[in-house]
Amino acid sequence: MKIWKFKLKKERSQLVKMPSKAEIMDIQLQNDNLVMWALIDPDDEEIEVKINMYGTGCEINNTTSKDEYLATVQEGLFVWHFFMNYEIASQ
Repeated sequence: MKIWKFKLKKERSQLVKMPSKAEIMDIQLQNDNLVMWALIDPDDEEIEVKINMYGTGCEINNTTSKDEYLATVQEGLFVWHFFMNYEIASQ
């Protein structure tokens, strides 16, 4: 097992390639970049997962998806809430 770092974009939704059984540990700002850390097995098959980012007060249509909360990051006046969509990961 290893801990890997994944840089995230400041976008509402994005796909991230990572090992299939990765366990996301946290998301924080590092040198003004959004970074996600995960505990991974580098031998696992690589998949794409969908990471959704919502600002506080933003509308979330989560009635049909399988989003799981990951972390909240404060950046100046902004507060971002991150979720992973498992429907993408299972395809």
